[in-house]
Amino acid sequence: MPRSGKSVPVTEEGKLALRRRNRTRRLWVYGGLAAGLYAAYCWQPYEYDFIPRRIPSPNPPVDPNKAHLFAPGTKILVVTAHPDDSEFYIGGTLTQLGKTAKVWQVVCTDGDKGYYGPFANPSENRTVRQAEGRAALKTWGGQDVYFLSHPDGRLRVNTELVDQLVGVMKKVQPDYVLSFDGDYPPRMSHQDHRRAGDAALLAAKQCKIPRWCLLFSSLAPNFFIDITDTWDQKKALLAIHKSQFNGEKLEKVANMVASTAEDEGEKGGFTLGEGFRCVRIRP
Repeated sequence: MPRSGKSVPVTEEGKLALRRRNRTRRLWVYGGLAAGLYAAYCWQPYEYDFIPRRIPSPNPPVDPNKAHLFAPGTKILVVTAHPDDSEFYIGGTLTQLGKTAKVWQVVCTDGDKGYYGPFANPSENRTVRQAEGRAALKTWGGQDVYFLSHPDGRLRVNTELVDQLVGVMKKVQPDYVLSFDGDYPPRMSHQDHRRAGDAALLAAKQCKIPRWCLLFSSLAPNFFIDITDTWDQKKALLAIHKSQFNGEKLEKVANMVASTAEDEGEKGGFTLGEGFRCVRIRP
């Protein structure tokens, strides 16, 4: 039947129903986008502090008995999240410590991710990255490394992780524990780094074996080590982790690490430095 060409008047009730349908569609669209963004944020391994953390003030310099830290035979345990973390963040310090102290390392994850691309091969990553971690430890003079094999990118502070760290501390009997600062991390940082630092500090306080925890990657460092003379060694340590840093990427990463070392060196009165926040565990 042909249309008359006359438009049918829309009632107020019809207009209201149309607005409701449009509003419902918008809610579904925006809600879906928000859910997708939230899911993506939860899936990726980085954590962002939307509200900046308040840095301690004052934050005076602390000496965690530096002479003992570098003394022959001093026992040190380094707790990281991934196989390349120690060289990336404190490679200059470890190069110096490895000449005198006895240093062990714990890697909380098995390093099976490396990056979060859809074509990553977890088994291959695990094998390659652990081999690189052992090679780097041998280069800077470490004693041994323990891999706890928690999920890479999904590290959680739980009883199992803390008990494992306490067990290693009881075995090694470290005077110092070096790990990430979970209380004052960079505003955006890997969540595994924060959790490794949280667990290490909790384990140290629980077993009361270490005298000090020296926490790196911190917004509130109060102790600095001069790495000016060990910068070349630190850069060479980064190059051992070929699966993570190679070619142009290695240069970019080295430049980024150098920039951080310059900033922390300036705070400590050096050309290049590595900063730590010192937490005393026992006298």
